[in-house]
Amino acid sequence: MLMDKIIKRGINLGNFLEAPYEGAWTGRTIKDEYFKIIKEAGFDHVRLPVKWSAYTEREEPYNIDKRIFDRVDHLVEEAFKNRLAIVVNIHHYEEIMQNPEKEKDRFISMWKQISRHYKDYPEELIFELLNEPTFNLNYALWNKYLKKVIEVIRETNPTRKIVVGPDNWNSLFALENLEVPKDDNNLIITFHYYNPFNFTHQGAEWVKVNLPVGVEWLGTDEEKETLERELDIAVEWAKRNGNIPLYMGEFGAYSKADMESRVRWTEFVARSAEKRGISWAYWEFCSGFGAYDPVKDEWRMPLLRALIPEKE
Repeated sequence: MLMDKIIKRGINLGNFLEAPYEGAWTGRTIKDEYFKIIKEAGFDHVRLPVKWSAYTEREEPYNIDKRIFDRVDHLVEEAFKNRLAIVVNIHHYEEIMQNPEKEKDRFISMWKQISRHYKDYPEELIFELLNEPTFNLNYALWNKYLKKVIEVIRETNPTRKIVVGPDNWNSLFALENLEVPKDDNNLIITFHYYNPFNFTHQGAEWVKVNLPVGVEWLGTDEEKETLERELDIAVEWAKRNGNIPLYMGEFGAYSKADMESRVRWTEFVARSAEKRGISWAYWEFCSGFGAYDPVKDEWRMPLLRALIPEKE
């Protein structure tokens, strides 16, 4: 199974537009120069999480505010200017996770508007339906909704690549419940990988369970075998479903872990994915998991080299 030709190695521009408004969480906005920095480091795409729901009317006709289109348009153009592909998703749509049936029409309307707006853009713009379906948006409902949304997108974008993932936070263990249209050859299946969670999310303030700091990832044979066995779950699923391309749209270890462990884990995950033909996007550019230091305006080189080896 080959990687999709458009995206292989990417990085998430996280903690920006998936906040209630850009800059709400970090005080930072996406600088145009970031795209040049990312391209020159060796990445071929960015993933752009967007909280479209914050800019969409709550009642019919669910119009999306022009301001967010203007901002995303600009970022898409900056990506293209630097010869980067860009994956744009609907992110942190909490309302649909809590009350999916009430939000279904709003969700479909968002994609009707987004797909119409971008219908004439190059194929290097990729749509991702919804980040990490979970809670009340169970797999049975999600399978129905994704089918309908794909139909809506195909009305205006018949061949654009669409990224879709399973429920339960895009867990690879939930792939077995995912149902996608069999006759669509332009789908990419995503999953997120943060295992072992007590390592990757140690000290994370937003995790409800207190995960103590100090957990190392040493790269023992057992640790590596576990990781590879889990990635193989995704590979086997893809093979059974017509060799659909796989995309590990998020993976990373939070900055409370020691740097040596983060580097070992990141490098092993990235290379193990690549060996299996899985394209990937690291979480994320310059915030809590960041491979780039926005204060010093420089890459954290050990992490960058774990992602993009200097000599191959």
